[in-house]
Amino acid sequence: MTGAAEHFSRSYGEARQKFLAAAEAAGAAIRHYVHPLKGPSGEELATDVARFGPLDAARILGIGSGTHGVEGYCGSGIQTALLREGFAAELPPDMAVLFIHAINPYGFAWDRRVNEDNVDLNRNFLDHTKPYPANPGYEELADAINPPDLSPGTMAKCRARMKEYAAEHGPRAMQHALSAGQYTHPKGVQFGGHGPVWSNRTLRAIIRAEMAAARRVGFVDLHSGLGARGAAEIICTEPETSDAYRRMVDWWGPSVRSTVGGGSISSDVPGSIPVCFADELKGREVTSCGLEFGTVPIAEVTVALQSDNWLHQNGGHDNPQAAEIGKLIRDAFYVDADDWKDEVTATARQTCARALAGLSA
Repeated sequence: MTGAAEHFSRSYGEARQKFLAAAEAAGAAIRHYVHPLKGPSGEELATDVARFGPLDAARILGIGSGTHGVEGYCGSGIQTALLREGFAAELPPDMAVLFIHAINPYGFAWDRRVNEDNVDLNRNFLDHTKPYPANPGYEELADAINPPDLSPGTMAKCRARMKEYAAEHGPRAMQHALSAGQYTHPKGVQFGGHGPVWSNRTLRAIIRAEMAAARRVGFVDLHSGLGARGAAEIICTEPETSDAYRRMVDWWGPSVRSTVGGGSISSDVPGSIPVCFADELKGREVTSCGLEFGTVPIAEVTVALQSDNWLHQNGGHDNPQAAEIGKLIRDAFYVDADDWKDEVTATARQTCARALAGLSA
């Protein structure tokens, strides 16, 4: 392996070991938030935090991985590479950098995008005391999005149904139906949950413990699975008229896209991670984005998500197809090739460096 590739891993356990070793070698203050469940080999699961800089820092940059569990293969490798390169080695006295590793450790360890409750964590950060957002497109297509079996005939019918919907309503409406989250089918794809899940509560505890003194906060959440192979987009969940969007453009330029205006590769989804930071850091300047890296065509990603969901409603890891489907979803969100790893690491390094510069301005 050359370049950044040596910092990427083939399992959650290996990724955690590499991350913690790199953090310790870099002199980070390390804290562990242990998950109540275990990994596939009985290993401990945890969200691990590596901090550089004082607890009372006025400015702090957070870098997160594994919000969508299996996407941790990408995010963890990038975090470990940055640690090994000494990304946070020289900081101003009032600046801190916080690496949050495996925000959804269960999904990472078990090769799932969702958590232990079949919840898409990036749809879970909303006010669960209020009525949930409706997704009528999902309701209309629920049977096609969540097929009863994976036979070629059934999958062909599901694809045809979704193509019909896209032809009638447009591709953006189809994407919104499929990916904007839903709160009516607990066993379906893109379920947002009916209450704050473990990873939601844990991330809020981390923010309160690590960022309470900060006046200016930046957060880069590392994601994969949308867009052309290796291509990057900085996703803003605020409108283009917002201060947060304008700051992002100042920091990162034209790669910033707003989900609100429809210019992003991502749909405008409720309950995403920036909501969590806004909730917990009221009155502070918060600049929170998703850094999304492309992997394979969206049709392949869709099939992987459908297959994974079907698997875990039909025996899960005891199903004979578990290994095959596990590889399918892993390959949809992680390109195990050195050139891709080098490319995404270089982009993330530059993005995070510009965030530090923006916080310092």
